[in-house]
Amino acid sequence: MTLKALSVAGFDGSGGAGITSDVKIFSKLKLFGLSAITVMTAQNPDKIYKAEPVSNDFLTAQLKSAFGYFSVDVVKIGLVFNEDQSSILAGFLKKYKPKTVVLDPVYISTSGKLLTAQSGSGYPGSLLPLFKYATAVTPNIKEAELISGIMINGQNKMKIAAKIIRERIPGIKNIIIKGSHIFEKSDGGVIKNVVLDSKNKFFVHESKILKTGKQIHGTGCAFSACIASYLGLGMPIESAVLESEKFVSGIIRGTKKIPDNSPDKNIYIVGNI
Repeated sequence: MTLKALSVAGFDGSGGAGITSDVKIFSKLKLFGLSAITVMTAQNPDKIYKAEPVSNDFLTAQLKSAFGYFSVDVVKIGLVFNEDQSSILAGFLKKYKPKTVVLDPVYISTSGKLLTAQSGSGYPGSLLPLFKYATAVTPNIKEAELISGIMINGQNKMKIAAKIIRERIPGIKNIIIKGSHIFEKSDGGVIKNVVLDSKNKFFVHESKILKTGKQIHGTGCAFSACIASYLGLGMPIESAVLESEKFVSGIIRGTKKIPDNSPDKNIYIVGNI
């Protein structure tokens, strides 16, 4: 039976991130993709022109229509605008108990636009209702710094941050800190993703930086959607991370096949899936 995977995230009409990216990845990995929009955005890979959260009633209706009709196996959570949205989604996770939940704690866009609300408990407090349901969380360096409260400048600090996150939010099963924002010349241009699994064991995955000459749009969304898919398909966490790295690397290598008339602009990474 085909697994049902629900992306709860923002809408990116350019196809590079959010639900439009997630559903393409679900389909490529043979899962049936569903979606519920948290924030509508008008954007391209270079700029977000406008972002507006959907109403609480509309988010509730979307989730009710998805969970009420489909047997949802996998939930991948991306952009959540505020604590209200977190609480609404948490209620559905509690009721329907999907087997796999991956939370990508989105905070700011590649182009530098803040995507969450400033009011209330703020970030990452607004995500607290969701953390305890997470099979895995996939923060990048900036997000891991905000959640852990420490500055991260290398592999050791990534591990310390993961331990702090585990202590502060013990319900999270697997913590994956994405290291693509750290470029350590001493490591020969190697990207390191640090995994702290549910048994408190560390794994460090290394891969060479793929130089494209451009800023890449949507890698975080693609990576977390892959993680969610592979975990849902029954892979152990270390294998899921490794396969997700391979998948995203393959997309980056394929960006040269995507028409791009403006060499100084960002480019999609998921348009060539």
